[in-house]
Amino acid sequence: MEKTKITKLEIFLISLVILLCLGLRLYKIDQYMTFLGDEGRDVRVVSNLLSGNLVFIGPQTSIGNMYLGPLYYYLIAPALALSGGNPVGPAIEVAFLGTLTVFLTWWFGRTWFGRNIGLLAALLFALSPVAIIYSRSSWNPNPMPLFSLLTIWSIWQVYRHKRFGYLSLVGITMAFALQMHYLGLLLIPVLGIYWLLTLKSARKIQKEKSLVIRNSILGIILFLVLMSPLALFDLKHDFMNLKAFQAFFSDRQTTINLNPGRSDRFLPVLSQITTDMVLARQTQYALIVGITIILFTLFFLINTKKKSALILILTWLFFGALGLSVYKQHVYAHYYGFIYPAIYLLVAFIIVRLWQMSLVTRFISLASLAILIYLSVIFSPVKDTPNNQLARTREISSLIIKESEGEPFNFGLIAKQNYDESYRYFFEVNNAKMFR
Repeated sequence: MEKTKITKLEIFLISLVILLCLGLRLYKIDQYMTFLGDEGRDVRVVSNLLSGNLVFIGPQTSIGNMYLGPLYYYLIAPALALSGGNPVGPAIEVAFLGTLTVFLTWWFGRTWFGRNIGLLAALLFALSPVAIIYSRSSWNPNPMPLFSLLTIWSIWQVYRHKRFGYLSLVGITMAFALQMHYLGLLLIPVLGIYWLLTLKSARKIQKEKSLVIRNSILGIILFLVLMSPLALFDLKHDFMNLKAFQAFFSDRQTTINLNPGRSDRFLPVLSQITTDMVLARQTQYALIVGITIILFTLFFLINTKKKSALILILTWLFFGALGLSVYKQHVYAHYYGFIYPAIYLLVAFIIVRLWQMSLVTRFISLASLAILIYLSVIFSPVKDTPNNQLARTREISSLIIKESEGEPFNFGLIAKQNYDESYRYFFEVNNAKMFR
């Protein structure tokens, strides 16, 4: 898709979308934000980081004894510092990062497919209930859509426009994506394919080939530098993370099955992604809608002449769905954060292309868009009753400190997980005499 000039109307419309997006994510964010064990742990770690204690590992994953890298902690540290230690600061930062993701979805989408598809993808992304929920709390998987989008965009610049310097950005954004969630690994096949295609096209021109190799090495070095804290931790702790990875992939009876063709996994994943990301968490007809999207995609793939950008998005989605399909345990909505932008770009592509075909398909396009917007508005999470977890945790912590009357005390919860971390944060910032 060739570049088109940005009109005043387009600037006005995307400004409205971005304001709407930011408003939906910041609305009563201190009341809606999640603040339980994981969030409490994160602000405790970052608080220590701001006190001068370097961090070499990030949060522990929910599966296995694996740890992410520490980049998320360094990412939210300025927000916690600027907010004076208030946990709402990092949540606000995540809301801005989520809004930036929507903006970039518009910008990249208009470059790939044209202004209408870019605008529509941004609007659907901005209104998405699941995207709103995961953009108003500070949690390491939440910025994943941003870094996955930047990674895919960067490798596209390398492949399509021969801007080989973007390989450095690929290394940086891939490191960030992996340290938000290890499902960022599913971006690697996409990067590998487009890197090989780039190398193939450059092999006959020695200068281009040299640039590809040099910039690839630089990108790998930057990636390794950003991943090095995790490697140093592993060296010090008998390769704990590496062994956990080996156990995860070797114990395939409970984790993965490398036969993705079985419909007992693929169809449920398709249905769940459609439910969460397209139908505003409504399960009715999700599988039918998901299959319909696939059929329309195949139709347009066959009948579209300039389809290189569409193939990029489909490759991104294909490996994402494939990877999620081999996972044998429950797939949560944040697991596929790395394909959020691709989903809305594809849905917007289908709706706009239907509008352009005929009078009948124009009606289908308009009806589909109306239904999707209606569902997102009716089931918007801003209509839910606020959980007030932050205020309640702060209030209970203050009460415990008051009742302790300045004496040392122990604190524990009868719970399976680390729900006490959020309380411990307020004990620490208030210098309570709590036994560790």
